[in-house]
Amino acid sequence: MEMVALPGTKFQILKENPGHILEVQTKDYPCSPIYIDARFTEPASKSTSEREKILPPPAVILAKLKDSLGLPYIWGGNWGGGIPEIISLYHPRVPAKLQKVSTLSGVDCSGLLYEVTNGYTPRNTSDLMHFGEKVNSIDNAKPLDLLVWPGHVIIFLESNLVIESLLGEGVIETPFMDRLKGIPEKPFVIRRFLPLGT
Repeated sequence: MEMVALPGTKFQILKENPGHILEVQTKDYPCSPIYIDARFTEPASKSTSEREKILPPPAVILAKLKDSLGLPYIWGGNWGGGIPEIISLYHPRVPAKLQKVSTLSGVDCSGLLYEVTNGYTPRNTSDLMHFGEKVNSIDNAKPLDLLVWPGHVIIFLESNLVIESLLGEGVIETPFMDRLKGIPEKPFVIRRFLPLGT
């Protein structure tokens, strides 16, 4: 299961399936196929505007990142608070220790960024590899710059501290030099998504 829709996301219904399941497409997440439960939607008209992508101020993004520390890693998750209604719709008796996972209360690496930027940034690392401007050196990295390789993104909090969501650990912060030693032998890029002057 993967969460991709922030409140206000507009979907076009491609097909209605049994059990409240809709096959849809959305400009917010240009992949397919996408399936959603119709019980989490409300009707819109063709004139309903797309969800406005407004980038929060950097201080707000940094505060949201720090507030996310300790959230569990959920593959495909991008809404740290989860969806409590899932339990009543799908799992009437969920043990307390599984409630966070069952309600998708957590984020994956790109989902963390997606949530704290209110969906301003792309949802997948393949798109983040080309989003914003390229930073030519780690020495030039600034807070909120991204260290990205296919399948993972790390966010700079400060010059010496990074934050990410890792499988088995959840959202953690790490000294950058310690984390750099653990990066696999993969080509990575550093991207800056904040507009100049922010």
